[in-house]
Amino acid sequence: MSEHIISYTYNPTDKEILAKNEAGEVVGEIEYTGNDQSWTITHTGVRPEYRGGDIARTLVHRAVEAAREAGVRLEATCPYASKVLEHTSEYHDIYSPRG
Repeated sequence: MSEHIISYTYNPTDKEILAKNEAGEVVGEIEYTGNDQSWTITHTGVRPEYRGGDIARTLVHRAVEAAREAGVRLEATCPYASKVLEHTSEYHDIYSPRG
């Protein structure tokens, strides 16, 4: 896989963070639902030709940053995001496992 320059755009209105390539095409996304107390990450996706790098993990990290800034707790129904949140101790200040 060749090295791509990826930019990330947070869109609170649509409750998503997008990863875009050099041409501005969306190559990954993370989506969530929620209110002013908690958000639930429902989907993390990366286009097949962009997988194997750190785009998905960066999307989760960006969601954590946005949640911290908004002062909300995070949950996840997305299996990938759940795994990253659970296994990354720096996120445990805002992560609430579903259960």
